[in-house]
Amino acid sequence: MIVLSLLLSITSSVICLLTMRRAILNREVVQALDVLIMDTQIAEEKPLLAEDEPIVDAEPLEVQDSTQSAAAQETQPSAKAAQPAQAEQPAQPKIIVGDSYVDLGLPSGTLWKAQNEEGLMAFDDAKKKYGRSIPSIKQWEELKKYCVWEWTGDGYNVTGPSGQGIFIPAAGYRNVSGQVGKVGTFGNYWSSTSKDKKEAWRFGFEPGKFSMAAHSRRYGRSVRLAQKQQRSLEDIVVE
Repeated sequence: MIVLSLLLSITSSVICLLTMRRAILNREVVQALDVLIMDTQIAEEKPLLAEDEPIVDAEPLEVQDSTQSAAAQETQPSAKAAQPAQAEQPAQPKIIVGDSYVDLGLPSGTLWKAQNEEGLMAFDDAKKKYGRSIPSIKQWEELKKYCVWEWTGDGYNVTGPSGQGIFIPAAGYRNVSGQVGKVGTFGNYWSSTSKDKKEAWRFGFEPGKFSMAAHSRRYGRSVRLAQKQQRSLEDIVVE
């Protein structure tokens, strides 16, 4: 009986140990499963690395056809074409100097000499020396009417319709006592037109001012010659 009791006691102890071992093994298995499940969840929640990021479709680049580009450039006005054309500069007048006659393009065809005769002369002395080459008062009026007069500081540049011009200096005058005055500020020129035995017509000017008046024939004034244009044989029309 004692032996049997010991065997039963040992068997019971063995069974208890086996039960405890199985429980321990089951607990370890459960813990292992829990760890595995947690690792799986962490892996699912882990963000992707840069190289694992999904590729997003980029917007396609706009490729312009070369023919369309050329056509667009042709239709668009260029900056150079858009600029307004610059106005042409007027031609500078050609002032003729020297001992020659100049065609100013006057309606009468009168040619004016490019320079004065020397000195200041009384009317009768000038008429005796130059005769009909002295312009009439009407020729002076024509010169004033049809030409552009530009004051230079000591006289006028006179430009005719032809684009050619002459310089008429403000040479002053000489009174009956022989005194000379207003040189550089006043121009005083004889015409061939006399008023009477004591006076003759002259053309005078100052800056911005012109005058026609009859004065003493004894005064000394400038002389500028003029002549009618000679027609060549080619200009004569035979009817």
